[in-house]
Amino acid sequence: MRMHHYPSDLTDAQWALIEPHIPPEPGGGRPRKTDERDVLDAILYILRTGCQWRYLPSDFPPRSTVWRYFDRWRRDGTLDRIHDALRRKVRAAEKPYHPRTSASVDSQSVDTTSGGEQRGRDNAKNVDGRKRHIVVDSMGLLLAVLVTAASVDDAAAAPALFARLEGQPVGKVVRMYADAKYHNFKLYEWVEANAAWELSIVRRPADSEGWVVLPIRWTVERTFAWLGRCRRLSKDRERSTLSSESFIKLAMIQLMSHRLRPSQADPEFRYCSAA
Repeated sequence: MRMHHYPSDLTDAQWALIEPHIPPEPGGGRPRKTDERDVLDAILYILRTGCQWRYLPSDFPPRSTVWRYFDRWRRDGTLDRIHDALRRKVRAAEKPYHPRTSASVDSQSVDTTSGGEQRGRDNAKNVDGRKRHIVVDSMGLLLAVLVTAASVDDAAAAPALFARLEGQPVGKVVRMYADAKYHNFKLYEWVEANAAWELSIVRRPADSEGWVVLPIRWTVERTFAWLGRCRRLSKDRERSTLSSESFIKLAMIQLMSHRLRPSQADPEFRYCSAA
């Protein structure tokens, strides 16, 4: 039975995909009274609406309880386990027996709305805030994310981002696509010494003007567009980069759950693959 009266972001079928990866009750002490599905619904409500924690509707569990679970899940690897499990299922459903052979990297500068760590100015984008660095596979599914100050150069942040690919399913990847911002000789040296794949720079066509769709690169741009559907991510509203990265993973968790178990209740957020 659902605790709140707001439309749930997760159907029963979608929750069934996620529930096995939620940590069990530790045992001892008082029995747990909070329904973890209600907690996840509350977190997704914040993600989708951009609601502040203090204004979480009273039909959800208390905001202090929701925050405590969110803080625990982002630190103990629960969000990572849920995300990676859903990604495996999506990949198996979309491209069975097709291992990843390519990936793409890019960044997105966004304004911040409050204080906190890692803030700076991206003069090229005229943005004061943070920068989201992501690596995605050929389907646009997230492989790694790193949030830094917006002033951090893409090529300078790339080694730390690529290091987060350790343990991810990239053993068959032979090429990492990037734009001209990653044309950096120190980065090339790092890739040659530490990666099994080649960094391939996709450049704009000669004499092109304005915005241009680059081959291969559109997959990572589409992922940023997916993230933009969540109001919490329209700007960086977090005080810590850990929270910023966690909400990005939550956005992908929600998207993939809708991809695996489509729901007509919220069709505009359903995953849409390329034609």
